[in-house]
Amino acid sequence: MNLNIKGKRILLIGGLNPTADLIDLAHRNGVFVGVADYNKDTYLKQIADAHHEVDALDIEAIAKLCEEEHYDGIISNFNDMLLPYMYEVAERLDYWVPYMEEQFLMSTNKKYFKKKCMEYGVPVPKEYAISTEEDIYTSDIDFPVIIKPVDGSGSKGVTPCFTREELAEGYKKCIEISRCSGVIIEQYIPYDEINVTYIAQDGDVQLAAIHDRYFNTSQEDAMIVPDLYIYPSRYTDVYLDKYNQLVIDMLKGIGVKNGSLFMQACVKDGEVYFYEAGMRLNGCKTYQILEYENDYNTFEHLILYALTGSMGEFNNFNPKMKRWYATLNVLGEPGETIQSFKGIKELESYPWLINIARRFFEGDTIPADSVGTLMQVTTRIHLYADTKEELIERIDKVNELYQLINTDGRNVILAPHDLKEIYKGLNYDLG
Repeated sequence: MNLNIKGKRILLIGGLNPTADLIDLAHRNGVFVGVADYNKDTYLKQIADAHHEVDALDIEAIAKLCEEEHYDGIISNFNDMLLPYMYEVAERLDYWVPYMEEQFLMSTNKKYFKKKCMEYGVPVPKEYAISTEEDIYTSDIDFPVIIKPVDGSGSKGVTPCFTREELAEGYKKCIEISRCSGVIIEQYIPYDEINVTYIAQDGDVQLAAIHDRYFNTSQEDAMIVPDLYIYPSRYTDVYLDKYNQLVIDMLKGIGVKNGSLFMQACVKDGEVYFYEAGMRLNGCKTYQILEYENDYNTFEHLILYALTGSMGEFNNFNPKMKRWYATLNVLGEPGETIQSFKGIKELESYPWLINIARRFFEGDTIPADSVGTLMQVTTRIHLYADTKEELIERIDKVNELYQLINTDGRNVILAPHDLKEIYKGLNYDLG
């Protein structure tokens, strides 16, 4: 992509490891990158052009920093909490950010998200109005249900409940986690799951990708965590026929004009039920798949938007895709310290490898309290294939080669999927 942004300066607010791709994308376009948050000596700050120890939630301090250091724009992705602060800074300095206050409520307030879905006829799971712990024992509830903080993310506090006692425990946990002490309780639909990615370009909203989410079940008594994504989804045709236009109408209705966003949904008996949205890039880095499929890196276009107010050259997307793609979420055992990684050089020698994105590095410890959350994802590995048989073979090769070695010399990756079962589910073709 030919961008006329060489020499400009962009400030990344919140230096999370998953945003490391931004540094490379900015540098390949001649853009200077600074990183601002209160953490010191992080990986992002080591590879950026400048680093600033400033609280990412301090609007005054961030705005002052941008003016003093002559930044031309700000950006942050993968973190819902930062969205309102980004917007406030942008308003003060006349910067470009993709979404306005009402729009990012789709990310930060699950009740608002469900309200908008129902307003536009986008199906959602049934919700139960519970405002106190006592309500759990007096309300008419059809179990199972799932409870989650109304403003949560990253699967924190999300708990499936099969009894009133489990729901009461989940309620206490959510109240502690939620910044506004709010919870949402809804019908639990433990069936297939999909993730849909939309890209808006100057008012045109398109479905760019849809993938199936496969979950690891090796951890007993824990919320299941996705460890494999496959593109395109086996539900692509159903989705395009019945739901895509409803979602597009909703996004246009709330005023979305530019940016990238995702929605998550469960599928039961061929019917789709949406339960969450993110007005940002998704953590599974679909933009890396789209760059290979469409020569369109969404993260790069978001950098362009932050600096110019334009998403750049228009692109048409076909979610049915020309190739098969997989993303492996490599899940590590909570509490284990990673001493070394094995298999990276071998995997990088294969032409079908798209990217290896590590969230943890040598010496890092997988948080002990991360069980059943996305904090267990240590690495995301993307690959492509021309046939479904090749796809399974290449996933198997990654599982064979890639290892996380702890201080005792043991591989601490959770057991992967049975690929024979995965292959049986690929009973559809491309295009």
